[in-house]
Amino acid sequence: MTGLTTTRPVATGRSRILGIVGHPIAQVRAPQMWSELFRHNNIDIVCVPMHVRPENLDGFLLTMKSLENLAGLIVTVPHKPAAALSVSHPTERAELVGAVNILRLDSAGDWHGDIVDGAGFVAGLLARGQRVTGRRALVVGAGGVGTAIAVALAQAGVAEVAVSDVALDRAELLVNKIAVTGVSARVSDPDANGFDLVVNASPVGMKADDPLPIRCEHLGPDAIAADVVMYPGSTKFLTVAQERGCFVQPGSYMMDHQISVMAQFFGFTGGDWSTDAVARTGF
Repeated sequence: MTGLTTTRPVATGRSRILGIVGHPIAQVRAPQMWSELFRHNNIDIVCVPMHVRPENLDGFLLTMKSLENLAGLIVTVPHKPAAALSVSHPTERAELVGAVNILRLDSAGDWHGDIVDGAGFVAGLLARGQRVTGRRALVVGAGGVGTAIAVALAQAGVAEVAVSDVALDRAELLVNKIAVTGVSARVSDPDANGFDLVVNASPVGMKADDPLPIRCEHLGPDAIAADVVMYPGSTKFLTVAQERGCFVQPGSYMMDHQISVMAQFFGFTGGDWSTDAVARTGF
């Protein structure tokens, strides 16, 4: 935004919009972070939260096609699997996962979609010096983000992926998708016993009175414990894991390490979209 003198992002009549759609939406940190990154890179785009109920998602995506200044959409809980049904041109991994978390329109008015949650999750661990290959992983939650993480872990070389979900059929569906990668997969209870990479990919933990999403009595100190919940940064699950000596990864790392991939997808060429730039925004 040329000539910008304030330290905060400001929309102009020429601004484009990057939307983030979810239900609920108040917990997301993307609007502030992306808007600050746009300011940092001198780009006239603002990120806007869009609260859309599941029953209204199809109509919303259709309406967004008429918005001339739309730069794209970030898709969050619970819309990732449903949004994929509106995508005419999914990436290979989005097609395998059956969900999307980023959307853009082409000149014909068709949606292109990708899912980069899993790539960001794995990149966050690797950037902090954590080994992924050979680990036995438990992923609790088989929705869009859980599926993306489970598939990415399989592609990164874990020895096994066990899946737990309140909906057995959804867990079984994810197990079948993982099997396509050639990695051993099975349905499991939400119990950390026997695993050295334990992931809460469910929304349980967003509220202070939420129960533990995973039984941790046998969680060993050599395990990695990770959560996808953004707020609070240290969930009840991560607090328990840290007390047991585990390496922990909060949900923010998954998002921070997919920023540059998202920027490329949306066509935000040039600029600084590194995790260092994310850190400088203060988020």
